[in-house]
Amino acid sequence: MTEHHLTEQQLIQMAQQEEKQLNNRQQTLIKITEVIKETNGAMEALKEIKKQKGTYLVKLGAGIFIESEIKTNICKKSFAEDGYIDENIEETIKMLEKRKEDLEKQAQKVNNDLIKVEQRLSQIVSIIQQLQNEKRKNFSKATKQ
Repeated sequence: MTEHHLTEQQLIQMAQQEEKQLNNRQQTLIKITEVIKETNGAMEALKEIKKQKGTYLVKLGAGIFIESEIKTNICKKSFAEDGYIDENIEETIKMLEKRKEDLEKQAQKVNNDLIKVEQRLSQIVSIIQQLQNEKRKNFSKATKQ
């Protein structure tokens, strides 16, 4: 078995790489969580509309709403840059539930990766701290002699 030795600088570079991976995974998890939240909102709105047709406030953004009357069970679902297909509310809810399930699986995988990266980073930082403590001890011994 061959033995490998890493310099303190190499360990610091490894820690920096792990930190970048950690930040990337955290950002990915935040984005997935936002999409899950949006998906939940769409599902809840469609379930409410399915139960009761009527007048609703539709959020346009920037704090602006418009009152709109919904008389149909048909949703317009985008499938390309400017394309839409008609789908009934029930089919759309099923599609959104499947999407949410897939997103939750993806979030779990990213979270598991995040934990592994955190563990590796923690190990590397611990080794760097041990090296720095040894340096201090050696320096202290050298200055006392």
